[in-house]
Amino acid sequence: MNKKEHLSAPGVLIAPNRKLGYYLVDNEIYYHKIQALLAASKNQSQVRWFFNEDTFISYPWHIEPESTLNELYRRRAQQLRDTYDYIRLELSGGADSATVLYSFVLNGIHIDEVVFRYPKQGEKGVVGNPYDTRCENTLSEWEFAARPLLNWIATNYPQVKITVHDYSEDMIKESAMKDETWIYKTRHYLQPGHAHKHDNSHDLSYLRLADKNKRIAVVYGTDKPKICIKDKKFFLFFMDIQGNYANTDYGDHMVTAEYFYWSPDACELLAKQAHVIARWFSQPENYKMQNLLHWPNNNFAFRSFYEQLVKLIIYPDYDSSTFQTLKPTNNFYNEMDHWFHTNFKDTRLYSVWQAGIDYVVRNLDPKYIGYTDGVARDIVSFDTPYYYFADCHIPENIAGVRTREHFLQYKDEINRQHRHVINGKLVVY
Repeated sequence: MNKKEHLSAPGVLIAPNRKLGYYLVDNEIYYHKIQALLAASKNQSQVRWFFNEDTFISYPWHIEPESTLNELYRRRAQQLRDTYDYIRLELSGGADSATVLYSFVLNGIHIDEVVFRYPKQGEKGVVGNPYDTRCENTLSEWEFAARPLLNWIATNYPQVKITVHDYSEDMIKESAMKDETWIYKTRHYLQPGHAHKHDNSHDLSYLRLADKNKRIAVVYGTDKPKICIKDKKFFLFFMDIQGNYANTDYGDHMVTAEYFYWSPDACELLAKQAHVIARWFSQPENYKMQNLLHWPNNNFAFRSFYEQLVKLIIYPDYDSSTFQTLKPTNNFYNEMDHWFHTNFKDTRLYSVWQAGIDYVVRNLDPKYIGYTDGVARDIVSFDTPYYYFADCHIPENIAGVRTREHFLQYKDEINRQHRHVINGKLVVY
């Protein structure tokens, strides 16, 4: 019997793209995380997130592909090119999306368009310092990372269309955020700009292509591999936070969101990345870095350091000296939105945004809300099974045992049962 699929929410038509993941609540499928959690909270139901398990469980992750990473990146780019008539890349200037770009253009594979999203109306007084890498200085990535990359594209690949989308213009329209239902324009991130950041409905030329039945892909650089060491094994896993990055609302247009890396069509690429990272950490000179991987590895400082380090390992064409700010620590009051909290405070727009946050906190079961110092700041994350891909041979005295404080801090995570896939067999412990 086919399960009911929820393909709409207030003001939104949702594309049933299972490659981006979905939630199961009361045997019904939800593609929108907040909609799923609201339904589960109302009925006191269980929630499960599924992310390509039908493909990932059966894939032999323990076999490292012989091809190089760059060759696998090229193949993925060509795969997308062969599938779609028009490809638009969401380009931030960071390592993930820049490597996607290079996978196309450095291999002579045409990419139709790159788009950079920037809230220009909010930049007053919060940009301009190339030495400030705090998350609050995120908008400076336009000047010091994205603009140089876009200029390089314009000079060397003039056939690529370059779009700079000022999404703050969309935000301040009276019709854009009328009430708290703006939360359905985003799939997880409740930052003030995220409901508009990846909205393509304003681009008429783009939509005309869809009306001509052209196959259109919006490609996201989601994401670096999530890897942990658990029970003397290396595991690869996925989290819905990153898996919910794409825009929800594609309406009835023939537009498909594609994750370049986190895709069931890119298992070989993912496996290669995982083995390359594990091999780096398994070198004796890098043994002391193992604390970045030991499960549960949800320490914010460790996660940030891991992401900075791993891009040097798996993105050989990326210039590591490129300006980039630190990652944010929470969802609702995200440091990346310093521009909004500075320049839009005490406006109608700010009040409507806060009304959306209040609605979520008021209507979700508290177990789905993350609190810091008594303040609601996030929605809980869901993860996939842990896919075994290699044994870990780090000596015990170096790999170490977590401290008592660590176990007390993460005792709920440690005591929760997790699904593990080891050589195609699902184990729960």
